[in-house]
Parts: sequence; structure tokens; C-alpha cells
Amino acid sequence: MNIPRSTDTPTLKQSLAIAASAAAVTAAFLFAPADVHAQEPPADGGDWNIVLGAGAIYAPDYEGSKDNEVLPFPYLSVGYKDIAYLRGPEVGVNIVRVRPADDVKISLGPVARFRRDRAEKRNAALAGLGKVDTAIEVGGAARLDVGPAWVALSVAKDVAGGHEGVVGTASGGVDFDLSDDLSLSLSGTTSWADEKYMRAYFGVTPTQAARSGLSVYTAGKGIKDAGANIALTYRLSDHWMIAATGGYTRLLNDAKDAPLVRLRGSPDQWQGGVFVAYRF
Repeated sequence: MNIPRSTDTPTLKQSLAIAASAAAVTAAFLFAPADVHAQEPPADGGDWNIVLGAGAIYAPDYEGSKDNEVLPFPYLSVGYKDIAYLRGPEVGVNIVRVRPADDVKISLGPVARFRRDRAEKRNAALAGLGKVDTAIEVGGAARLDVGPAWVALSVAKDVAGGHEGVVGTASGGVDFDLSDDLSLSLSGTTSWADEKYMRAYFGVTPTQAARSGLSVYTAGKGIKDAGANIALTYRLSDHWMIAATGGYTRLLNDAKDAPLVRLRGSPDQWQGGVFVAYRF
């Protein structure tokens, strides 16, 4: 069965893959930020793209944890043409949209997203480190699509008093149609964080050291992780589809060397997920 594709929007399999893998790679997000700016067009050919789904992820219970948990994962995506989008914790607007060629698209605009808090009670390894509050990150995002391949960049700063830092993310991937109904997505990502972000999630102050038993540690800015993800999506009908994802992220540099990770956690972050989605 062939489902019509739009030259204006990436496909739903991209969004499900990125949403699932990003959420599971780091438990700092309960729901994932998505780099894809739109989904497959609605069945009626209108301007609105609405996708609703649910599933479960297997993910670390906080960024740098050695313990994984299974979490329910609701998925909501709403997009208007290729202009505005809402996906889980992320909302954005593509102010700049350029097509230098038929199979090339460039988009650029503001973005805002939610990052889950990190409570001490979530894991015994966090005892004495205090709570990192919920973060609202506001910034900009850019994306380049060339045929089935894409690259995306985003930079955002927390404005809600969570980590109060700046996070930059670079990602890229390619999508393959293995058959009319089965698709494969491969992607990779890396992220950079400033001192405020790194100290919030990986640093240990003298007060925290006295309470937790960990040594004092000052985490500096830099590349904090790199990872790869894979997703399979099977289209059950014009509206229904199912996706399975898996991925691995390696914490790097000061994140990897942090006492919380080195002594109580792990730099190796594994994840997986299974989802069912309905396209309106």
C-alpha cells in the first residue's frame, strides 16, 4: 500500500524515531524534544497534521544513571502546514522556509521546550544532591533536508530557573523505505552544554559533597554526549502505524568523569521503545 508523501514535510517515522530515542537517551526529558518540523500530511490533504500515539520506553531514570525504568510514553504532534508545530514538550515556528531545489529544504525559527526536573527521591544515587527544578529552554532551531537525509541544529537557554544554562544539539539522519509499508530510520546526535547546565546535573558543590558523600566536582562546559539511534516503522493503514526504536548514548568529557556518573552511575545510556500512532 502506498501512502501519499508530501514534499513539504518529513514523514511520521522520523518524528516517532527522534521523539522516542531522545526521550529514552536522557531521563532529563520525560517527553522528548523533536528535531523534525512536521509530520506526514493528514489523510484529507488539509493544512493541519495531527498525530496521537502511545507506547512505552525503557530508559535511564536520570541522565547518567546506571538504572533503567519502563515508562509510559504518550505522544502528541500538531502541525500547521510547515509553519508551526507542537510535539510533546516542544513548540516552534519556522519563520524562514527556503527551497533552493526540489529536494532541498531549509527552515529556521524560534523554539521552546520543557525539560523534566531531577528529584532526589528518583534514585538513591541522587541522595544529598538536592533537586534540579523543571527547565523551560527557549532558543532557535535550524534544519536542512536533502532528499531522505537531514541535519538539524538547535541552541536554547533555560529561562525557568532549572539548570539556567545553555544547551546546543546537532543531529542528523537518513530514512529508507524497505517496502511500501516498512521504513527504517538511522540517526545520530551530539550535544554541547555550558557551565551552568553541567554544574546543575553533574557538578558537586561542597554542601552537596558533605550530604552525599561524593567528592567536590566542578563540571565545565563542552561536548557532553554523542549517540546513535535506529527506528523501524510499519504502516498498518492510511491512519495507523507502529514503531520500534533503540539507541545508545555515551556521556563524554566532564559528564563522563563526574563522580555521580563514575561512582554511582554509568556513561553508557541505553534505551528502547515501542509505539502505536494514529494520523488524523
